[in-house]
Amino acid sequence: MADYTVSLACRNYDRTQPIIRGLAQPDGVDLRVIEQVSTPAMFEGMFRGEYDASEMSLAELAYYTAKGQADFIGVPVFPSRMFRHGFLFFNPASGISAPEELDGKRLGFPRLVQTAIVWMRGMLVDEYGVSPARTQWHYASLHHWESEETPEEIEAHDGSRVLRIQRRSGDENQDVELALLEGEVDALGSTRVPAALASGDRRVRRIFDDYRAVEADYYRKTGLFPIMHVLTVRKAVVDQHPDLPEKLFRLFAESKDMANRWLRSDPSLGLAWKNRYIEEEQEVFGGDPWVYGLKANHATVDRFLSYCYDQGVSQRRVEPKELFVPSTWDLTE
Repeated sequence: MADYTVSLACRNYDRTQPIIRGLAQPDGVDLRVIEQVSTPAMFEGMFRGEYDASEMSLAELAYYTAKGQADFIGVPVFPSRMFRHGFLFFNPASGISAPEELDGKRLGFPRLVQTAIVWMRGMLVDEYGVSPARTQWHYASLHHWESEETPEEIEAHDGSRVLRIQRRSGDENQDVELALLEGEVDALGSTRVPAALASGDRRVRRIFDDYRAVEADYYRKTGLFPIMHVLTVRKAVVDQHPDLPEKLFRLFAESKDMANRWLRSDPSLGLAWKNRYIEEEQEVFGGDPWVYGLKANHATVDRFLSYCYDQGVSQRRVEPKELFVPSTWDLTE
């Protein structure tokens, strides 16, 4: 019999599917899993107090931790990681032909407090010399959900300014894509491929055509595989059940191990050269790119938090340990 009940919201990745299907379960916990399709809805649900635990935007966690307003705290499990070079696009009419030429241009993004965008901006500054002060940074909204916060309250520490994109619809991604097509911005960073590019519209091109090769080189140079989402738990739930954070850490680690065994043994995946792809990925990473634990990811989290401070996503410099339950700081798989 379970000792207590916990609600958990997460998306269906290969690494979480055993949890969603009930194949991996935490000892002594009646885990009620809510499979989410919409990432913003999942984040908002956790923000509004609908779940005991959930995936959360790493940027949103940093934003509210810095303000002392987070009623949730992290467990060093990172369900979503993704390179973002392949999600930078430009309008050829702007005269851009290389990433370095984004310096001083008008760049548009769906949200300010969005993990993918924080990584993109940091990468452009670090790797391609894009000046925070000379470049114009335009945003359609602040958070993944409606908030009383306004961009005017944001103070960046790298000399950049927060500018607004004209709202054309209720969809931030669509707004920024339209801004690119209509010439309001010269380039955009997003978490999806613009529909115009897929339809052959010549007003949209990728900054990096061979983004996979660029991203692999970026990892070899920096050791960074950007974290997008982090597992969070309500602080009140942790106070009530202090054993829960470690149980969730072990649960997600077990689920990932089950997924890895399945990926390597099942011949029915919808990939013609699955094994070759896995071999190529191992050549780049040389180990588990999805490793959990704060120690193994400290450098990545610290770099991200420095970007958050520079860009005004966090009003003060947050240290990596501040994001996580103290009892999880030393956990390893």
